[in-house]
Amino acid sequence: MATLMDKEIRAVFSEVVKSSELSIQLTRMCINTLLGRLNSSELLAEVERGAQILSFSHEQIRLKISEVLARFQPMGSDLRKLISLLEISYGLLRLGRYARNIAQTITMFGDLEDCDLSRVVATAELTERMVMDALKAVESNDQGLARRVIELDDGVDGAYNEYLRERVLKSEERKAACAVAITLILRYLERMADHAVQIAEEVLRMS
Repeated sequence: MATLMDKEIRAVFSEVVKSSELSIQLTRMCINTLLGRLNSSELLAEVERGAQILSFSHEQIRLKISEVLARFQPMGSDLRKLISLLEISYGLLRLGRYARNIAQTITMFGDLEDCDLSRVVATAELTERMVMDALKAVESNDQGLARRVIELDDGVDGAYNEYLRERVLKSEERKAACAVAITLILRYLERMADHAVQIAEEVLRMS
């Protein structure tokens, strides 16, 4: 039978899940805009609003966890879960901020249709998978899945480093604007993947 503490932890986790869904949605909006599926003129405002919601949600989660700590004075695994959920919430806040950085880059550089965006799209899909799997690992306390998320990080790091070496440093990209924009976006995706890894690492700490 679930205790009151269990119910409070589940309530906090439910709010974290909502934030994770929003952070993924913001990233998808950016990529769909790059692919011409969404209007770029409204992208930045939409992502800005989403990032503000994530900031507000993180503050509410922080206050809720503080309240639970004060009321129940949890110890052991319950305490570790609450601390990890707070760290995860902060990671999702950062994901929103990097999505905003990507939206700002898209807005700044304008039309990128002539750019080869294949690496950006593949990296974005890998990053999204990492975030989703990291949250699944949190929900199911699946340490094996958490470790696989951590292993996937090399793929995102490699995309950024390889593009930098092959296209930017060797000046093989046809347009300088493409090289700069894609490099920035890949860098932001790399940082997002790093936060997915941090979320996965919290799963290992919770047990």
